[in-house]
Amino acid sequence: MDLGKIVFAIIGFSTSFLFCVPNIKKWQKKQVAGEKLKIVSEALEAAEERAVRFQQRHDRILSQICASYLTNTEVVEALAGARATMNQALDFAVELRKIQFRIIASFPDAIDVLLDTSKQTPTNIRILGPSRGA
Repeated sequence: MDLGKIVFAIIGFSTSFLFCVPNIKKWQKKQVAGEKLKIVSEALEAAEERAVRFQQRHDRILSQICASYLTNTEVVEALAGARATMNQALDFAVELRKIQFRIIASFPDAIDVLLDTSKQTPTNIRILGPSRGA
């Protein structure tokens, strides 16, 4: 009689564990997606700041050219180099933004991203459970 209770207890625990495994895997995927999104968001913010710095540098060089009315070869080369660097930085930021959207799209029901309207980058990432509550 005691052996039957032990067997039923083992079967009950095993069954409850089997029902919990899919939920644990979903939770783990949500956590990984949240971490990926956080990493990409931080990299995107740094890339956008870098692009702004390159754009300011480009504007300074352009204003120097306009102020002196000289078309020195070195200044023209510096301007072309600054423009190429700025374009690379902007392309990098665009690629990071695409990665960010792919991560968000891969778990549309799992991640809520609150956007800061001044920067247009995710500032608060909330991972929600099945109830979709806060």
